[in-house]
Amino acid sequence: MKSRQLNLFDYSLCVMVLLSAAGFGLAKAGLAGVNQEIQGTHPVDIEVFVTGLKTKDLNLFKVGETSSITIRNVPVQPPMKIVKVEHQQKQISFLSADGKKVVAFPDPANAIAHDFLVTVEDIADKTSDGYVIRGNKIKLGNQIELESFKYRVQGVVVDIYQAPAK
Repeated sequence: MKSRQLNLFDYSLCVMVLLSAAGFGLAKAGLAGVNQEIQGTHPVDIEVFVTGLKTKDLNLFKVGETSSITIRNVPVQPPMKIVKVEHQQKQISFLSADGKKVVAFPDPANAIAHDFLVTVEDIADKTSDGYVIRGNKIKLGNQIELESFKYRVQGVVVDIYQAPAK
């Protein structure tokens, strides 16, 4: 009688079956994070801060136009509508003459550098872990790329909130 020995392939197959069963059990129990319950779908405003953009065109971002966004190198389609834009010239800080307070002045070394706060609007699913837009979690600090015909700039999410009713 010949004895049957398990080889590396057999061990690998057994381990994969056990890991799959464990993953299925964790997901069924709600501990895997893949089955978050959607608490509702809401329009949200996402504020994106673009710092030090060197441009002479201060009307680069226009309210009412659309801007394509890229989150974690993944384009999000269709483009989002720009609902608010604020800008100011790039500032630098100095101590006052008495040394007691900080004073901000326009940066003379970068006369055409500007900071923009661009707010885009979209529909998002709200979960217990935050907002999800078309399969992408959006949180403060996310790097986002805004793109249109005339620009492609990187910014960071500084706020996300449910849009006020219109």
